[in-house]
Amino acid sequence: MVLTLYTDPGNFRAFKILIAAEYNNIDINIPEFKVGVDNITVEFLKKSPLAKIPVLDTPSGSIFESNAIARYVARLRNDTELYGVSYYDNAMVDAWIDFCSHEIELPATLWYYPVLGVAPYNAQLSAKAKIDLAKSLQILDSYLLDKTYLVGQKVTLADIAIVSALVYPFKFVTEPSYLQPFPNLLRWFNTLVNQPQFEAVIGKVVLCQKELTIPGEAKAVNVASSTAAVAGGGGKEKKEKAPKDSKPKEVKPKEEKKPKEEKKPKEEKPKEEKKPKKKDDDDEEEPESYADEKPKTEHPFKILDKTSPSAFSMDTWKKTYSNCSDYKEAMQQFYEMFDSNGWSIWRGDYKYDDELKVLFMTSNLIGGFIQRTEEIRKWLFGTCTIRGVERTEDSEPNMKVTDYFLIRGDSIQPLIDCNDDAGCYEWTKVEVPLSDASKQLLYDYWCSEGPLDGEPCLDSRVYK
Repeated sequence: MVLTLYTDPGNFRAFKILIAAEYNNIDINIPEFKVGVDNITVEFLKKSPLAKIPVLDTPSGSIFESNAIARYVARLRNDTELYGVSYYDNAMVDAWIDFCSHEIELPATLWYYPVLGVAPYNAQLSAKAKIDLAKSLQILDSYLLDKTYLVGQKVTLADIAIVSALVYPFKFVTEPSYLQPFPNLLRWFNTLVNQPQFEAVIGKVVLCQKELTIPGEAKAVNVASSTAAVAGGGGKEKKEKAPKDSKPKEVKPKEEKKPKEEKKPKEEKPKEEKKPKKKDDDDEEEPESYADEKPKTEHPFKILDKTSPSAFSMDTWKKTYSNCSDYKEAMQQFYEMFDSNGWSIWRGDYKYDDELKVLFMTSNLIGGFIQRTEEIRKWLFGTCTIRGVERTEDSEPNMKVTDYFLIRGDSIQPLIDCNDDAGCYEWTKVEVPLSDASKQLLYDYWCSEGPLDGEPCLDSRVYK
């Protein structure tokens, strides 16, 4: 049976389809597909009337909608029991899939899509999404208190669907304080993502340690307090009852104390005149403490720009690179502008290439890396590349990830400090003056479509 899946790299809705295929030992072909181009052709619209992906081509015809495709793939083999062992199990699998679509995918994507640049940011929607997702996770956590899987005694499509929907939020936005109230959910999630069938599709999942946010925007709500409120339950009702109980008790005392309250301001007037002196003294101390805090929050690169200004202009170089018609001329201008005293060039080789099994997941890896470096964008330029061979019918994948970055100063540490993923790379400083071999490598990685170190270029992202 030949199955072809049309999807874009990193589409989380395709995860459940591909994981189900791994459990059923079914090969699915994934051709290169460009959203906005390939999905609006007349031919594709016959497969998916709304031009939505993913879409699966089967010997009987095309199937659209990710849940329908996942169900189809899961039912191709009965012996793996991805749909349970009874009609009741079948119904429960469907129930959890529906729960996932409405109660998890919706709030999760409203939260992390803007962070990844997929949708516009709205502070109110983001705040509500965090709370709504926490409510759904609390339901799952309670249900999993005495269970290993959602349906029956083994992995089903219910587990696969919900884990697939949680991979991105758990990687990018749900920091430890958010997930702390859900220990049963975390136990279940970690059990599943470490199964070989899951790893083959989504790779190693490293849980978020710090919420990824929109640059320049504060967190819409306090994550810890929002999840704690959901986990505690009934918080709003308690707050509403308290005023009702206290009002009748306070009515009489207020009437008796009114004359006393009128006398108090007269006695306190002289005291209030003395207090401003103390307050003035305190007010004088506050600006000093704020003044002390500001330099501590200033980024080291900003300080470096002030104390050791460089003749090299990153803005000028980025405009030259973006607007050039000939990359060779652009690189010649770069070498003329480059200030090796104020800037340095680094090569980063990913330490865990043996874990790179699927191209679109590896593409997501480098895309996520770029998202996390927003803090030092003014002082960083370079590319993240994938080279080698992806998985084919006749061979296993052999992919490698390599980055080449130009950074302010003479250390790569500021990149590692702002992006935890940078710690997964072996960094080597490019020696100056640059040799002809170093210049050729820099040109290959920054400007060409390959080969890179003698291997085909599978994907490349420019950070500028």
